[in-house]
Amino acid sequence: MLGMKLSRERLNAATTAAFERAARALRGGCAGTTCAALCRSSNGAIERETAELADEGAAVACAPGCDYCCHLRVEVFEHEAAALLDYLRTRATPVEAAAIESRIHANAARVDTLSADEHRCAGMPCAFLVDGRCAAHDVRPAACAAYHSLSRDRCEQSFRRPQDIGTPRASRPVLLELHVFGSALIEATQAGCKEAGLDGQQRELHQALRALLKRRAKA
Repeated sequence: MLGMKLSRERLNAATTAAFERAARALRGGCAGTTCAALCRSSNGAIERETAELADEGAAVACAPGCDYCCHLRVEVFEHEAAALLDYLRTRATPVEAAAIESRIHANAARVDTLSADEHRCAGMPCAFLVDGRCAAHDVRPAACAAYHSLSRDRCEQSFRRPQDIGTPRASRPVLLELHVFGSALIEATQAGCKEAGLDGQQRELHQALRALLKRRAKA
């Protein structure tokens, strides 16, 4: 059952807006600037919900510089990969872009050799992790924006002892309302992608970016 803060009406309004936003933005394809704007809108909705819950006393442990979750497996929609590539092409310095692109290819090659479960336990840093922070934070995938924890210690436990991932010892306490909100927005966005004619599938971040980089290089 949803709490008082997140009523069913509020959730329905948010998911309807997410669906319509994705369907409208992506109907013409995955242009970089359009995809980046869509990611900012989606992330903004999740961030506002997080901030409101924190203002009401929710003890969200996430803070700048805490990057344990930036070593997890992340799966992205096509428009999210396009938004990250748009960051590399339009906002990163040439040196930064080259370094990130090199890490994308190295990570993707490593992911090729791992099962999904092995990848989750590998502790592989995201290619966009720079000095403990996400270089493309405002256009990060919705899976990253929605991910949160009420215990930094539990996140560190999972990072230090990946063999415990998936067990009660490494369980991550979360806010039910925020978990429901984030998951619902991601599902609504997926439906919007399909409505716009995209396949709506999520793929591993580095592999998706490598494929996009190769397509752009041939164009």
